Amino acid sequence: MFRFPVTAGVRTTNGGDFTGLVRYAFKPDTASVLPLFETAAQYTVGTADRGYYFNQSGVQGAAFGDNTLDASTLSLNAGFNFPVWQDVTLSPAVSYAYATRDSQDNWQSPTRPTMSYNPANPTMLLANGAVPTESTSYARRYSGWSPSLGLSYRLAPDQTLFAAVSRSFEPPTHDDLLATINGTPNSSPGRPTPPVAMLAASAFRTPALEAQTATTVEGGWRGRRGDLSWDAVLYHSWVRNELLSLRDVTGASLGAVNADKTAHTGLELGLGARLSEQFTGRIAYTYQEFHFVDDPVRGHNRLAGAPRHLIHAVLQWQPTDAWRVQGAVRWNPTPTPVDNMSTLFADPYAVVDLRTEYRIDKTFTVFGEISNLFNKTYASSTLIVDRASPDQAAFLPGDGRAFYAGIKARF
Repeated sequence: MFRFPVTAGVRTTNGGDFTGLVRYAFKPDTASVLPLFETAAQYTVGTADRGYYFNQSGVQGAAFGDNTLDASTLSLNAGFNFPVWQDVTLSPAVSYAYATRDSQDNWQSPTRPTMSYNPANPTMLLANGAVPTESTSYARRYSGWSPSLGLSYRLAPDQTLFAAVSRSFEPPTHDDLLATINGTPNSSPGRPTPPVAMLAASAFRTPALEAQTATTVEGGWRGRRGDLSWDAVLYHSWVRNELLSLRDVTGASLGAVNADKTAHTGLELGLGARLSEQFTGRIAYTYQEFHFVDDPVRGHNRLAGAPRHLIHAVLQWQPTDAWRVQGAVRWNPTPTPVDNMSTLFADPYAVVDLRTEYRIDKTFTVFGEISNLFNKTYASSTLIVDRASPDQAAFLPGDGRAFYAGIKARF
C-alpha cells in the first residue's frame, strides 16, 4: 500500500510472481576464466489486484479504480567466449525477450467518483463528483533482439582491458502503462478543477508506449598493482523511445511518454589504495551527460533528475585487527535539473558520514554510525517534471543527522 498525495490517492496491490531460470555453461578448459559457451532461459510471470482509493486527509477513502494486472517476460540468451590470441577473448552473444502486459478493468459503475477540498481552505471538503468511466483495459506485447560483441585483453594476471558494443531492450511496466491523471493538490484524479464536481475528465491514462531500446559502446580498464586498485569505464548510448514519467507543475502525474531520441554518455572511475599500515582509502567518481537529441520541444536539454557529477570518497583507519573507523563524503558538486525544460535546478550538496566497527570475536561485531554528521539541509532527490514552476514543490529532503548502532552475528 502506497499513500500518495490527494492528486493520486492511495494505491493497494496484492499479488505474487514466479521466476524460473535454467542456465548451461560449457567449459572444456577448467583453467579458463570464462566458459567457452553459455546459454540461459528465464521466465517471469506475475499477477496482481490493484485498487485505487481517495486519500482523504491521510485516510483511505472510497475506491475509484479496480484492476487485475498480469505481466510475463521470457528472456533467452546465448554467448561464446573465443580465445582468439594469447590473452585476447572475443565474446559474441545474442538475447531475445518477449513480454506481455495485460490490464483488466474490473470497475463496474458507469462513473468514477471524485473528491476535492476547497483551494481557499484546504481543510474544507467539497461535495463529491463523478466522471464517466473510461476503460483501463489493455493488452500490450513487446519483443526484441539484443546482440552484443565484446573483446577483452588480459594485460596482466590482475589487469583486464575490455571493449564492447551491445543492443538493449526494455519493455514498459504497468506503472508506465497505467497512470492516474487530472488530479490537483486539492483534488483527486479526474477532477482538474476542484470546485467543479461534474466536469467530464479522465481519471486514468493508458498510453500505447513503445519499448525502450539502446545501442551502447563501452570500454574500460580494471586491475590491481601492489597497494593500488582501479576501475575505469567510458560509455555512450544512443537511446530510442526512452521511457519518461512526466508530472505537471503541481507534481501531478501526466503519465509516461516515449522520448524520440536521447543520448547517454558516462564515465565511471574508481581508485583504491593502501596509504599506510593503518590507513586505506577509496574514491569513486561518476560523470553523466544525459540529454535529448533534436527534441521538438526540449531541444538538447539535459534529462531531469540525472546529476552530472557524483563523488563518493571513503577513508578508513584500522588501528587494530578488531577495530576500524571510516569517514565518508557523498558529494554532488553541480546543480541537477528538476525538469526537462531546464528551468529549475536542485542545489549541489556534500554530506559527511562517520562509522565505526569493533569485532568482539569470530561471531559478533558491534557497530555505530552517524550519517549526515554536520546536519546538512539538502535535497537528496527531486520529483521529475517536464516543465517546473519557480515555486515548484519538487524537492525531497535528505535525512538530517541520524545515529545508528547495532550488532552483527556470523555463524
